[in-house]
Amino acid sequence: MKKEGEVLPEYNGSPLETEEKLLFGWQAPGRLFKTRGKEFYSTILVLAVLLSVIMFLIEGIMPVFLIWSIVFLVWVLSKTKPAEVEYKITSWGLRSDGQLYQWEEMNVFWIEEKNKELVLRILLTRKFPGQLVAILNQGDENKVAELMKRRVRLEKPAATMTDKVARWLSEKVPLTEG
Repeated sequence: MKKEGEVLPEYNGSPLETEEKLLFGWQAPGRLFKTRGKEFYSTILVLAVLLSVIMFLIEGIMPVFLIWSIVFLVWVLSKTKPAEVEYKITSWGLRSDGQLYQWEEMNVFWIEEKNKELVLRILLTRKFPGQLVAILNQGDENKVAELMKRRVRLEKPAATMTDKVARWLSEKVPLTEG
């Protein structure tokens, strides 16, 4: 985080920078992607059928429509490879596929590994989206972290109750082997 009175190397001295300067850029997939096998889809279908029957008996047809729309979304996202997105760290903030997220909107960031991919996560002050996720290329993590640390605090937030429940559930009810 920037300290009071600290002048960053990219800062030109004016109260508002009038020209956006590119500090670093990369291209990567727009989201995490993992190829799924038949076992994953059959497990999803069995769980959806069971949950649909239970929800139909309790609430009627509307929750069943919701369940199957979620199943369809999972199927589409797991079958469709993500598009390549251009990420840019600039003097104004981070651009993700042309959308600017200003430095003032960013609370904290951290870099983690998920599905053998490096992921940059940034918590935003916005309600939606509350978190910005960017895939990093191997070898870029140090440069990105160095640039981000100049303006945003590096800190991985503690796991929330929802995170803990999701982790426990994924361990106890695996959708795939391994």
